[in-house]
Amino acid sequence: MKVAKEINVRFADIDVMGHVNNAIFLSYFEEGRMAFFEEAIGIDWNWKTDGIVLARNEVDYKVPVLLKDKPIIDTWIVEIGKKSMVFAYSIHNDAGKEFATGRSVLVCFDYEKGVTKEVPDKWKVLLHK
Repeated sequence: MKVAKEINVRFADIDVMGHVNNAIFLSYFEEGRMAFFEEAIGIDWNWKTDGIVLARNEVDYKVPVLLKDKPIIDTWIVEIGKKSMVFAYSIHNDAGKEFATGRSVLVCFDYEKGVTKEVPDKWKVLLHK
């Protein structure tokens, strides 16, 4: 399953060089993940027991994103392990111009117990639609 979400480039995202600052791409990845989770699992889940922790981010920058651009982020899962998931991203416009790609590793976490946990079985089914 791949989920697409339009990104609203804010003036605050732009740096002195006139393009989206590199650190902002991590926020765009987060927007993509949240849209993915909402589409796959819904918004009604207990984040305290079925939480996630971001363990790693990778970004490959291709072309600068400018204020006038209308980027879209595609988000999908490339791997589900015992306790972790690997997300992939493509930030592009509707003409196919790719601005950046990336990956994130998320680990399932029970915040009430303070421990990592296995990816819930129901998630494995829902995330692979």
